[in-house]
Amino acid sequence: MTKFHGNRAAHCAARLDHDHRAELVPEADLSLLLALQRRIDQRLMPGRSDAVGGQSASDPYFFPNLIVAAHLIRLSWPDGARYASSTWMTDLIDRYVSSTVARRRTPQPDGRNPITWGAPEDPAECAAVLVAAESLLGHEERDDAGMADRVRPLAASAFSRHPANIGASLRRMDVSSSMARALLCHDQGFYRAGGHRHARQSLPSREGHFRIEHVPALLPHEWLSAHFGDLLPLWVHLTDWKVRHLRRVSALKLAEMSGGGTWPDCAKTLGIPWNTAQQSLKVIRQELHSRDLWPGFERSVESVASQLDRGTDRVQYGRRRELLSSWQVPADDWAELCRGLQPFRQGITSPTRDTATVLIWTRVTQGDHLHSPTLGALREAGCSTQQLVGSINQLRTPANRQGGKRELLHRLETYSDLLSAACDRPAAALQTGSLETQAAAAHLLDVHPSRCAQPDATRNLPFC
Repeated sequence: MTKFHGNRAAHCAARLDHDHRAELVPEADLSLLLALQRRIDQRLMPGRSDAVGGQSASDPYFFPNLIVAAHLIRLSWPDGARYASSTWMTDLIDRYVSSTVARRRTPQPDGRNPITWGAPEDPAECAAVLVAAESLLGHEERDDAGMADRVRPLAASAFSRHPANIGASLRRMDVSSSMARALLCHDQGFYRAGGHRHARQSLPSREGHFRIEHVPALLPHEWLSAHFGDLLPLWVHLTDWKVRHLRRVSALKLAEMSGGGTWPDCAKTLGIPWNTAQQSLKVIRQELHSRDLWPGFERSVESVASQLDRGTDRVQYGRRRELLSSWQVPADDWAELCRGLQPFRQGITSPTRDTATVLIWTRVTQGDHLHSPTLGALREAGCSTQQLVGSINQLRTPANRQGGKRELLHRLETYSDLLSAACDRPAAALQTGSLETQAAAAHLLDVHPSRCAQPDATRNLPFC
């Protein structure tokens, strides 16, 4: 043991030969114990900033991480026995855990349980637990992913055996980001929605460069085709309905990766109603678990995340959602969009200015048209959405994409692309009406029948 007097280190002068167990320490284990003691001493020594064992001596998370890891070793024992370096250390930890369990089962005079968080009183037992804890953490600098992979199984085991407040107490500690992520409870691929909530739960579930602002509410079809090609052929009876749920759940997972929080938190940020997100998760989890496809789903989403990390021109969908939260197609633009088209003669389901607003919002934000601000405003006002939804569905139905409807869809697509560019300009203002694309109103029209290139017959139309 070492004592510190100012900046000077001095031995404590304890007689180790008076402890008969000291003679039983295997030489290899003694070397490990002393090496750990030196690393701890160097971090306790004031003014030290040099590297210790490949890690910074001033690492602010060294002790909090070590304390949490030590608790996980004992709370999950014997699951963490592989991190004990020898049979001798395993026996010491086993003896400590067994005695702790026995004390916990013994009623106290005051009726309370023994202190849960007490460290081993025996120096050898304490040293064995700390060595195992350091092994659990790993010795490589920036081994965050590896540390989380090692910690998470022990955390799950420990928290399942003990009261909920044990896990909550550990998660409240000011540990490193990788340790905090490892301690968070997961349920079928997502952070668990229930239980104790605190700031640490908003940590992104992976290290990356993209942010939650770069995540749309529905995974774009282009991303789905590029990254889910190995997964989709394995599905049975794949339908557009299931694909829509998959796009939504994939977006929720990307939001968790980049912004953190539980899936309800992610759904709120993306503008997805809670019950809609819950239904999508139910459908996709049932589909993935029934065929053991969850690992493939996670690989596909990770592939999307990696592409977003590498990208330098990421779309800020969050900004687009904010800018268009109260936007409507200007009346003059709607008149121009309809110029030269024959009347649709569909009665109450004929395309309207609101129809165009919803479809444009859907394309620009890559959101679900049913969750658009226009339809949301109708619901909040207690008005029926049936007529507007019917009008939208008339245009979105592939069988109806011909003649004037096809032309209108093409014009809306062109308008949407212009509006997307306007949203992405750094100077785009947030006030209502500022995105009415004066340039689009004057020049858009490229969609004017006399200037608009006729769409190719094989062109992929939007809003599907």
